[in-house]
Amino acid sequence: MKRKFGKIYIRFGEPVSLTDFVTSHPEEGSSGHKLLAFHLIRSINSVTLATPFALMATAILTRHRRGFHVTELTETTEMILNFFKTYHIPMASTLSAHENAVRESLAELVSGGVINTLENVDGSETFYYLSEDKIPELSYYKHSIIHYFVSHAFVALSLLAGKEEITTTGQIESDYDFLKRTFRYEFIYDERQDDGAKIEAPLAYFMEAAFIVKDENREASGYRLTKLGFDLLPLWADLIKPFLESYWIAARTMLQDERKRKKRSDTLKNMVYMGHRFNKQGVINHIEAVNPLNFKNAVRLINTDILSEGGPSKADAQQGHAVNAQKRAPEMMERLSHFSQRLHTLSQ
Repeated sequence: MKRKFGKIYIRFGEPVSLTDFVTSHPEEGSSGHKLLAFHLIRSINSVTLATPFALMATAILTRHRRGFHVTELTETTEMILNFFKTYHIPMASTLSAHENAVRESLAELVSGGVINTLENVDGSETFYYLSEDKIPELSYYKHSIIHYFVSHAFVALSLLAGKEEITTTGQIESDYDFLKRTFRYEFIYDERQDDGAKIEAPLAYFMEAAFIVKDENREASGYRLTKLGFDLLPLWADLIKPFLESYWIAARTMLQDERKRKKRSDTLKNMVYMGHRFNKQGVINHIEAVNPLNFKNAVRLINTDILSEGGPSKADAQQGHAVNAQKRAPEMMERLSHFSQRLHTLSQ
């Protein structure tokens, strides 16, 4: 080839013997193939490299989507790099020279039209800003490593969403459980640890970074955000906010379509329309939230957990009749409305 097209990284997880796997999970039966698929995905995730482009995309989309100077971007990427090192996340060798990797990656993003520039009168300072139509391109790189951040992002969302000065441990656990269930079609979770341990690790990390302090002076212990936490925790929370906005758009569209009796076959088209409208109106902040794949997952989640929850009443079951759909519609719409409100609260 006459041109350079970047680097290809080839990595391998631990080998899996199909025979041994099936033998060790005899109780799974017909669902064993799902268990194997999840195992393979987790293995892929565990060896996925954090590359300079993934680092840059994460920094820009979570903290600098409205623009930045090189010094600001370097500070943010260094903070993310420290996170990688703390959790021994595999990194490309080029990240060992951090500042050089940032400069080279930024130059490539500028030459590729992903990032644009503005210079002051004497040319001594360059301001960089993101081309909105290139956000999906950067999102691809961000999503390649997002699985490393999920637990921390869930906890950060809970800490930032609370209206009270102190976010109790119980509230964090409730929000974490809600987010985990809501996004189970988006992420493959590592079930080797229970949720308590997955919450404790981010809290310990955020306390070590001085983003939060523990408050045990009340009946229910909790955590208080520091000034530094108000400034920097949104980086972690913003990794998940596009998903929150996608699901909120889906819920609002389904509520509106039900009220207007619109055809279900047009639901996804209506979601795309509503998403673009909300983005233009400033109701949502992430254009990448207008994502048909996320909308499909949201519809699946809503139909499974919200609209079909509860099943037939005892009276209906005893009489051998199906639930009257029209009678239950207000109840289901109320549940969907509550779901939408919780998504909105966490995304603010």
